[in-house]
Amino acid sequence: MINKDTIMSDFVPGIIAGTINAIVCIVSAMALAALMFTGPLASFLSQGIGILLLGTIIFAVFSALTATYPLIFSAPQDIPIAILALIAATVAAGVGSELDAEQAYQFVFVAIGLSSILVGLFFYLLGRFKLGKLVRYIPFPVVGGFLAGTGWLIVKFSFMMMTDLDLGLAGVGTLFESTTFFEWFPGLIFAVTLLVMTRYFSHYLLTPGILFGSILLFYIIMFGLGFSFTGMEQNGYLLGPFPRGGFFPGLPFKYVPLFRWDLFFIHLPAIATMMILNAVSVLFNYSGLELIVKRDFDLDKELRLTGYNNILAGMAGTPAGYMTLSETSMSYNLGARSRLPSIVVAVISIITLVFGADVLSVFPKVILGGLLLNLGLEFMVEWLFDTWKRLHKTDYAVIVLILIVIGSVGFLEGIVLGLLMSIILFVINYSKVEVIKYELSGKTFSSNVERSSHLKEILQDHGNEIYILPLQGFIFFGTANRLLMQVQSRQEDQNLGELKYLVFDFRNVTGLDSSAINSFNKLKILAENYGFHILFCGLNDEMEAQLYVEGIVAEKSLIVRIFQDLDHGLEWCEQHILHQVSPEDDGLERKDKKGSFQHRFSRIADFFETKNCPSGTIMIKQGEDPGGITFIESGKITVELETDTGKKIRLKTLGPGTVVGEVSLYLGSSASASVIADTDCQVFFLSKESFKKMNLEAPDKTVELHTFIVELLSERLSGSNATIQALMR
Repeated sequence: MINKDTIMSDFVPGIIAGTINAIVCIVSAMALAALMFTGPLASFLSQGIGILLLGTIIFAVFSALTATYPLIFSAPQDIPIAILALIAATVAAGVGSELDAEQAYQFVFVAIGLSSILVGLFFYLLGRFKLGKLVRYIPFPVVGGFLAGTGWLIVKFSFMMMTDLDLGLAGVGTLFESTTFFEWFPGLIFAVTLLVMTRYFSHYLLTPGILFGSILLFYIIMFGLGFSFTGMEQNGYLLGPFPRGGFFPGLPFKYVPLFRWDLFFIHLPAIATMMILNAVSVLFNYSGLELIVKRDFDLDKELRLTGYNNILAGMAGTPAGYMTLSETSMSYNLGARSRLPSIVVAVISIITLVFGADVLSVFPKVILGGLLLNLGLEFMVEWLFDTWKRLHKTDYAVIVLILIVIGSVGFLEGIVLGLLMSIILFVINYSKVEVIKYELSGKTFSSNVERSSHLKEILQDHGNEIYILPLQGFIFFGTANRLLMQVQSRQEDQNLGELKYLVFDFRNVTGLDSSAINSFNKLKILAENYGFHILFCGLNDEMEAQLYVEGIVAEKSLIVRIFQDLDHGLEWCEQHILHQVSPEDDGLERKDKKGSFQHRFSRIADFFETKNCPSGTIMIKQGEDPGGITFIESGKITVELETDTGKKIRLKTLGPGTVVGEVSLYLGSSASASVIADTDCQVFFLSKESFKKMNLEAPDKTVELHTFIVELLSERLSGSNATIQALMR
């Protein structure tokens, strides 16, 4: 069953929002048309108004039919019209020499349409190549400054509508003259009342009630003062006067065959500027709307739809346009939630286009101005008052700065400042992200090669010679120098001893800029002067190519080396240390001091199966049942994990005296990793069946075997805990 209250809560605000937006669009159309059609083109003002109204209709209908969010309302915009006005002025200056007035009008009409088509194609390509997401990189305070600046411009426009005066520092005194004061002060009272009431109360009839009540009160007061409709019109209290009759300009197709393409090509740089400014503006508008309605939009789709809309508008000879933040926000603030406002705008604009705008003359100028003033104040209160306690003072200062630039210099300059602030804020904030994830040394972090106690002691004694720096993020000019200073500080620290191995882990690095490359060049010079090695681990192909191109890495370099990952880089450092300390040692785990597995378990040798595994043999395959326990008597093996992406990670390199497959045996699970013979290996294999048989026939040796495995697992766990502690420092 349809709820009547729901229908009314949607219908009434929709009608009111559409009517108000239509009035704003019609008034704007007349003002913007006067901007373009001036001088020798002034006689074509009615056609110019018609061109703007036709554009309003096309954009409103397109919004009503295709908008992804019901309240989105699009219309011709002032930025492209301002540029078109400059083009029109240039063409008008040539009237009498190159063109007559009629030809100039025809050229301007077609040029407007062509520029809209080009803008539309540009918008479509931006959406097609998914560049709309770039707006996500605009910092929140920059968008807030843009919205606060938009609010100020709406406030200025509202005062201009009520008083016909430009709200600036020079004209502030004029506002308080007795005749002017009463033109805007009632509008201010209306705007503040509406602002306060809507903040503390919520009902779909609240805004319409205040609006119609204010209009009724206006007429009661004016009639009480002895004014008639004619008197109110003559004194400028009502909208208008408007040009009489219809405004339909026709379509530009009939003028295309005689179009001056040479003149048009001269103005292509201005049109290119228009494209860029429009793109920036529309993305800012959508970013602002997301904050207002508290939802995200598919910006790439919105760009494509805006592109289609502009191409259609261009075919009708109307200026470029896109979603208007002010009108869309007004509909939202008035409580509308359907597509009805766009439909109402289209209907009223069609009536005005065909029959003229006389019917709008009954609307009090002060009420419309007050309504716009309310919207502007909503923006400014939200972004200057509400954000004071919520935002960091630096972010708040950005909002204020952008607002000041928009208010004192211009909207375009404010947008440019916003983009510059985006870059500056990014650099500042990203520079605060620590490029060095943490610091490690060979004392606290080692490779996955299992070694004997004796060898571990040697590596511990020389552990500070290895300085490990896992890096993260994008290394650029804001962080590269910090990395250089960190290494210099470590090299100069006498308490830690001599630095011999500088190890970088690039696994979490996304890229390098030229400043980072320069810092690594300086590090290479430092390494050559002080005699330490630099190891780059986990580089992607692009970063590795950068280092080769810049000469940091060379094929025969003894100073700088590249390894596939940190584990293999650390293994090289450890082997290098062990070779210098004990050249005869291969750096692997030795047989148990009590003897080999064969000696240790000689009494139960019958339970074991002796195997010889050539180098490269897959002794255990990840995901399969190992079938028992494998004891390494001689040789070297690697335990390797294959990820879901197919990447293989070395978990451990083991030598004689160790065991694999024991976890699967105890838990009854499949192997969590593969075991591969790095060299020819001799192993003893205890199958599940033999293990059960040994439990029954030699329980004392079974206990001894359990004890050995527990000791081995405890040692591994202790090593893992030490690694975790090092990473958490």
